[in-house]
Amino acid sequence: MARQADGSRQSSATASPIDGPPPSTPQSSSGVSLSPPPPGSPTPPGDAVVGPPGPALLSRWLWGASFAAGTAVVVTSFLARDSHLDRLEGVIAGKLPDGDAQAIEGATAVVFLGSLAMLALVVAMEAVLLAVAFKRRSWARWLLAPVALLHAVVTVITADFVVAPGGEGILSTVLLAVQYVLAAAGLILLFLPSTTAWLISGRRRATEI
Repeated sequence: MARQADGSRQSSATASPIDGPPPSTPQSSSGVSLSPPPPGSPTPPGDAVVGPPGPALLSRWLWGASFAAGTAVVVTSFLARDSHLDRLEGVIAGKLPDGDAQAIEGATAVVFLGSLAMLALVVAMEAVLLAVAFKRRSWARWLLAPVALLHAVVTVITADFVVAPGGEGILSTVLLAVQYVLAAAGLILLFLPSTTAWLISGRRRATEI
């Protein structure tokens, strides 16, 4: 401390300036600050996570209902497999009059269980591709298109070999028709402009990151 003429003391700290200027914020050539935003600042609109539009949400709901209907066909048909196998065995025996009983029984089991397995496999493939599509991977919906065509073929095969004729098989017939119609409608919604824009924006965001 320095002593003044009147005997009082003055602190030297008040007279000493801060050493050097404060650190400057780095800026780009266009004058935009490159430093990270302070904690708690709002997220810029361009970086906000955009949820799926209405058609995409409706598509997911329709696909889910289709999966439920297809699974119901597989489960109910398998639980009633004894009656289905007896009926189908008579159909195959009529087409193979010279076949022995063991061969006809084996062919019946292969046709029946194979039809149910194909339907279950198609539903599982569609579920996986739909989950990938909703991670904003646009290519997954293009793979869903040929799988949906395969779904149509499997639906016809299942209706021929699994569904019982007449009123006994009316429930399975309705479920098979509903599950495919819902899947087709859900696929169409994935190609609407709003859904396409949402998927493409997700791909661009992933590329920028």
